[in-house]
Amino acid sequence: MGNNDMARRKLHSDNDDIKTNLQRIHSACQHAATLCNQMLAYSGKGRFLVKSLHPSGLVREIARLMEVSIHKNTTIHYQLEEQLPIIQGDPAQLQQVVLNLITNASEAIESDLGEITITTGVIQATAEQLASSRTRDSLAAGDYVHITISDNGCGMDKVTLDKIFDPFFTTKLTGRGLGMSAILGIIRSHHGAILIDSTPGKGTTFQILLPASNTTPHAISDESPENFTAESNSQQQQCILVVDDEIDIREVTCTILEDIGYQSIPAANGMEAIELYRQHQNDIHAVLLDMTMPKMNGRACFAELTAINPDVRVILCSGYAEQELHEQFFEKTPASFLQKPYTPDTLLQHIQQCLQE
Repeated sequence: MGNNDMARRKLHSDNDDIKTNLQRIHSACQHAATLCNQMLAYSGKGRFLVKSLHPSGLVREIARLMEVSIHKNTTIHYQLEEQLPIIQGDPAQLQQVVLNLITNASEAIESDLGEITITTGVIQATAEQLASSRTRDSLAAGDYVHITISDNGCGMDKVTLDKIFDPFFTTKLTGRGLGMSAILGIIRSHHGAILIDSTPGKGTTFQILLPASNTTPHAISDESPENFTAESNSQQQQCILVVDDEIDIREVTCTILEDIGYQSIPAANGMEAIELYRQHQNDIHAVLLDMTMPKMNGRACFAELTAINPDVRVILCSGYAEQELHEQFFEKTPASFLQKPYTPDTLLQHIQQCLQE
C-alpha cells in the first residue's frame, strides 16, 4: 500500500491506463486489509478504537447505507429507543455487525413483501439467557443493551444454525464465509452475547447484547488527515528511527518520511534499534517501533529505550488491535499507536502529533 501510494504521488504521466492500474492495486490492497481485519475480528483481536456510544445513534448513522444494501422489495422498520444506557465499543466494528446482519436478512427474504425490523432497547439478561449465547463465553447476568434484527425470510434449520459461525462456511455462491465469523469475534471482544431464534419458512431474529455502561458519550471527530506534503526546514531537521524486521515495510516507510521532509534511520530489529539509539540519541526525535520482531520484540525494545531516555517518543506499529497491545505496557505506554496497514497521510498525522506533544 505504501509503495503504491508513493507511485501515485510521484506519477506525472497523463496516461490514464497507468492511473487506472495503480487505482486497482490500491483497491486490491484495501480488500486484502479488510480480509485480514475480518480474520482478526474472528479471533477476538479486532477491537481497534473503543468509544462511548449511543446504540440507537449507532444504528441511525448507517441507516441510509443499510437501505441501499437490501433488495427493493424489502422494507426496514426502525424501533429505536432513545433513552438507553451508553455502551463501550468500536463504532466501525459494531456498525459492520449490524450491516452484515441486515445484508444477510435481505438475502434470506424470498417473498415479494420482505420486512426487516431493527429494535434497540435494554434488558436485564439472566444467567440462563446468556448461557445460550453463541459466543459460548461466561457472562455475568445484568443490564445489557440489545440491538435486535428480525426478518420474515426463509429461516434456518438446526444444521445451518450450528455452522453459521464456522470460518469459511457459507450458503452463498459468492460468499467467503468470514462475515458471520467476524461478527462472532467482534461481539466476543466486546464481552457481549448473540442470541438467535430461527424457524424455517418464517424468519430469523438475531439479538446482539452489549454490556450497559454509565459513561457519558463524547463527541466523535469527523476530521480526516489532509494529504501529506513536504514541510518546513525545521521539520527536515527532525529524524525518525524506523524499527521493523520486514525490509519492504522498513524501506517504504523511510521513503515516505524522507519524501515528506523528515530524515530517517532504519533498524531491522529491537537490538539494532537500541544500538542506533545510543549512538544517535541527540539526533532522533521519535521512534516508529514494530511490535512483532525476532531477537527483541517491540515491548522489550520499548523498555530498553525508556531506560536510556524516559522521555523518548515512541509510536507503536502493529497489525493487531491497539487495546490488546496496550495491555502489555504497564508502567509506561507509547506516545501513540499506528495500525497497519497505514497510509502516508496517517503516518504523517501520527508523526506530527507525537512530535508536538
